[in-house]
Amino acid sequence: MLIKLTEVCSNSAITSQQTYTLREVFINPEHVVMIREESRMKQLNEQGMLPAELNTNHRFSKLSINRGHTGSEIVVVGAPETIETTLNKSAKKQVLRG
Repeated sequence: MLIKLTEVCSNSAITSQQTYTLREVFINPEHVVMIREESRMKQLNEQGMLPAELNTNHRFSKLSINRGHTGSEIVVVGAPETIETTLNKSAKKQVLRG
């Protein structure tokens, strides 16, 4: 089962001014190996550098995702505790087939 989260994406090439956008991302909870607070994004949000639709009180999490021999990291909107709860809820909703 995939979980829909909101990812914070950087839209800049090699320039000094980074711009950020939000997009939906679907995550397989079984592939998330670590969740940690992303305080840098919180600071950028408080400074008004992130999209205007975000409240300045939003918190952010960095997810480490296992992709076989490699991994990737993405930043999503939500506190680590909230993201962890969301990922665990999906695991409990699975139907056992026997």
